[in-house]
Amino acid sequence: MNAPHTTGHGLQALQQLWLQRNARERGLLTLAAWVLGLALLWSVALAPALQTWQQAPQKQAALDAQTQRMLQLQAQAQRLQAPATVSRSAALKQLEASAQEWLGPKARVSLQGEQALVTLQATSPEGLARWLALARNQAQAMPLQAQLKRKPPTSPGEAVSWSGTLLLSLP
Repeated sequence: MNAPHTTGHGLQALQQLWLQRNARERGLLTLAAWVLGLALLWSVALAPALQTWQQAPQKQAALDAQTQRMLQLQAQAQRLQAPATVSRSAALKQLEASAQEWLGPKARVSLQGEQALVTLQATSPEGLARWLALARNQAQAMPLQAQLKRKPPTSPGEAVSWSGTLLLSLP
């Protein structure tokens, strides 16, 4: 019950102080209160809104670019989900052409029924990985069986290599 009385007493004290000031001081205090009020209004309400409004075109452009990139990625994902079919002969040609480039000059690709047999000798791990990715993605050939042997380096400058056979299903 004392709180309202204290508040009323504080208000009376402020009124007393106000009335004790001359007209010039009251005018300056009023002006200072207005300046502080306007500064508070600017910093809390107007400045953030103005800043947001000024940044809107750049943010909109960034969002538009991000949306465009996401649409491109969506279209790419849809193309990857439903790849164009490759004929068996075209797939075999792609496997043969890329085998020399990625598996080395000793690599051979031969047709065995509906499957392709790949024989490789001294093929680098990187070349084998790239060739398998190309076989899967472009020729749509899937590995069925692999009999590979890893040949460790015999001298300090020599790299690891793979030799053996791969059996791939053709489209």
